Amino acid sequence: MIRRFAALLSVALAGMAVFLLRDTGGPARLPAASAAPVAAPAGTPSGADEHYARMMVTHHEQAVRMSRTLLAKGDVPERIRLIAEFIEHDQQREIDQTDAWLAAWDRPPAGSAAPTTGPDAAAHGMLTAAQLAELDRADPAAAPTIFLRLMIEHHRGAITMSRAVLDLPDGNAYIRGMARHVINEQTAENDAMTAMLGTVPAT
Repeated sequence: MIRRFAALLSVALAGMAVFLLRDTGGPARLPAASAAPVAAPAGTPSGADEHYARMMVTHHEQAVRMSRTLLAKGDVPERIRLIAEFIEHDQQREIDQTDAWLAAWDRPPAGSAAPTTGPDAAAHGMLTAAQLAELDRADPAAAPTIFLRLMIEHHRGAITMSRAVLDLPDGNAYIRGMARHVINEQTAENDAMTAMLGTVPAT
């Protein structure tokens, strides 16, 4: 029990660290991310806690993939490149922390129960194979606009899912902290990306 509590506390505290996107000037400054509040780990996670954790890992994995796809194309406008790099690193960090949280509670890994297609996936903002393929095949000139449009939609799904888990009467402290962090950070990112859409040169 002591070992499990220590592992969970370590994960919860690690979740407070947030990368800051360096300001390079221009009209669309991304605000510094808000750290999730420190809270002692709660008791045994509920089914809703586990579902959120697995679905969010899968959701984050898609965002990391999209960011890497865009960055691999090269010649990305600096502001968009910075936010793609931020998303890639920050969401990979959250994936690793949530995987550690699941392991600490002896729960199945994320990939075993989180759907990536179908109605449940769509309801949580997962992009379709066709949408991902649109970004994959886009030329470097068109890719930044496509990336911003798709990532904004993707973030909206994560925000909706996070609000739903916070609407529950109680839950595991790490999951509730993560949900608040997702809402705060991805809302700020969406504000920044929406502003960036108006600055991308027409192709």
